[in-house]
Amino acid sequence: MGRLLAIEGIDGSGKGTQAKRLTERLRRAGGSAALISFPRYEQTLFGRVI
Repeated sequence: MGRLLAIEGIDGSGKGTQAKRLTERLRRAGGSAALISFPRYEQTLFGRVI
């Protein structure tokens, strides 16, 4: 069974850094992990325009 972990915080609080560190640690421990960021601006027409 999969799990979804969400890291929330204000801009500049280190969410991305902590998410990367957690992903790396889970992988080193033998688990599978994917890091997905939202919103995904680059994958929509209007997102690419912005």
